[in-house]
Amino acid sequence: MQNNNLTRLLLLVGALLLGGCATSSLFNPYPNQANHWKQLAASGQGDAALARLEKGARGKDRLLYLQESARVAQLADQPAESQRLFAEVIGLYDEQDEQARIRASSAGSGLGALMVNDNALPYRGQDYERIAVHGLQALNYWQQQDIEGANVEFRRLTLEQRVIEQRHEQEIGRAEDEAASSGAPGIGDFEGQFAGLNSAAALVRSSIQNPYFYYLAGVFREGTGQYNDALVDYKKAYESAPQLVQLRTDIQRLDARQRGRRQRAQGQVVVAYEQGYIPPREEISLPIPTIHGYFAVSFPTYSGDTLVPRPLQITTESGTQARTEVIARFDGMAARALREQVPAMLVRQTLRAAAKYSAQKAANDELGLLGALTTQIYNLVSERADLRSWLTLPANAQIARLTLAPGTHRLALSGPGGSANVEIPVVAGGTTLVRVIDTGQLHITIMPVLEEP
Repeated sequence: MQNNNLTRLLLLVGALLLGGCATSSLFNPYPNQANHWKQLAASGQGDAALARLEKGARGKDRLLYLQESARVAQLADQPAESQRLFAEVIGLYDEQDEQARIRASSAGSGLGALMVNDNALPYRGQDYERIAVHGLQALNYWQQQDIEGANVEFRRLTLEQRVIEQRHEQEIGRAEDEAASSGAPGIGDFEGQFAGLNSAAALVRSSIQNPYFYYLAGVFREGTGQYNDALVDYKKAYESAPQLVQLRTDIQRLDARQRGRRQRAQGQVVVAYEQGYIPPREEISLPIPTIHGYFAVSFPTYSGDTLVPRPLQITTESGTQARTEVIARFDGMAARALREQVPAMLVRQTLRAAAKYSAQKAANDELGLLGALTTQIYNLVSERADLRSWLTLPANAQIARLTLAPGTHRLALSGPGGSANVEIPVVAGGTTLVRVIDTGQLHITIMPVLEEP
């Protein structure tokens, strides 16, 4: 019976291995796969990039590839297509919520589950990615002048951040308790190996609260006359980015506006600047102690070698100058999210290492050369870190604000990705959002002007 159980186990993990190869995560790490279509998207070849992503969107990592595709469609100035793709992504996240009870046992239990490499499991997304989906989707609606659609998506954005933050704190607490009671090593035992991860995670206060999207929600709500909600959004952004002087100015301005002091003779111009690409995860090997001795296991991490934010310089035809300031570090949020997952990952990897040893020993004893060879090949191939993450998100986001007279203005924009001149409309009492995405070249969108009711 034991021999039959082991045989079935080997067949099971083999099938899972092969099933995981649909998108080659085990054999070709995701960042390597992403390099080509990221370059295509950056250089303005959005359709070619979308074509390369289409196959992946039919596989087990559908959520991940749809997120990438929706972002690429934005870079290609295809808001309707991006909206359609993000709607599918949101539907997949909603399905995950509905199946939360099933998800708790989806990886199974016992030796079989421990033997399964994380790469072989469908991609489920990160909380900071889920929040970004709603923020970027709101911008799709705004660009297409669907004010109600944008309003709904911004409302869901702020709600999601509150709900996820509450759940997140509970999950971290459970993971830390489990790590402490399991006897598995903690992240403190590998300070040298995780030094880059720790330094990148320290760039932000939270992996959940995104001040950039809070700020854009505030801009939208102020522009549509929802002053109370806008003030709440600006204050939430300020909690996460208190170093930003512009936020204090916006809070003061909006507070004065609520008291009836308005400057209708001029219009507001907000420049939202998204710089670079979020860095990919990297793989390191850690010596994990088990009752059978030390085993080398692979872990995802970030090197800490993050993109240094550089501002976008803005000059009007009259000589007025401004420069963007960093409001959010997506690279830091990604690192902090991974840092928070490490305690649970260490427990899982410790148990997995012990399970692999037991399986290999049993295969050697009971199945002879074939069993030993099978488990050795599996252990070799499956010991790869899960490096999947949404790689077309920006490394950082920056903002600037100008107050200009009504009329058409020419702005000269200059940043690391090049320079451009754009004409923008300014309406008395209105808000004009200029969105600039820098991927090595500037992708510029002039959003429809918001006019107060």
